[in-house]
Amino acid sequence: MSAADDLDAYFSDFYLRIYAHTDPAEDAAEALAAARLAKAAPEHEILDVGCGFGRHCVPLAEAGYRVTGVDRSQTLLDEARRRAGSARWPKFARADYRELPFADDRFDAALNLFSLGYQEDARVLAETRRVLKPGGRLVLETKHRDQLVRTWQDNDWRLVGEGRLLLEQRTFEPVEGVTQTIQTLIEASGERESRPTTARIYTASELVALLRAAGFGEVKCWGGWNLEPFTPDSRLVIVAIA
Repeated sequence: MSAADDLDAYFSDFYLRIYAHTDPAEDAAEALAAARLAKAAPEHEILDVGCGFGRHCVPLAEAGYRVTGVDRSQTLLDEARRRAGSARWPKFARADYRELPFADDRFDAALNLFSLGYQEDARVLAETRRVLKPGGRLVLETKHRDQLVRTWQDNDWRLVGEGRLLLEQRTFEPVEGVTQTIQTLIEASGERESRPTTARIYTASELVALLRAAGFGEVKCWGGWNLEPFTPDSRLVIVAIA
């Protein structure tokens, strides 16, 4: 896993410059699909674990859901609050996902959308289970090892924002299932900045085992938001019932 200092340096303005240009319509579609899989009703309280700059919790609140976003990065939370404006929801909390600042059985549903792999995930999932009401659902979406291996590239580049280039250099340790990535941003001015991250990439079966060890009962794996079959080439969407 990434060291705490590396995580804090990565999930910062550096992260925003890479990812803050996502398509709002796609973000909203993902968020609403996850809420449907969680069987969340407008009167329910939803926890967005790893909410980042609010790309899922803000459209959920705009759709009428009572959602709370939690993240460890003050920079990302500040951007999420800016996007939310003066609306009553979403609410935000800064915290380590391994020690959530909420009472037991607080939330009706929880979302963890592409936020696993950076910390002690067994503790993250156990804490998420703790704050979920009995019968509440966790919807988890992430890359998985089978897909990673089939699409692996050591290096690639793409444009992120106007005039900004992102270079990525990757290694993969297959026994531990750990990726190490160095991302380098090259601004239009020519200025360069690099950040390393380390992440654990799980197989579907490993994640199912982690969820059951964390106290979840029924756990189902799907290949997409519309309950497509899970395959080695698909994304991994998991619905776990507390």
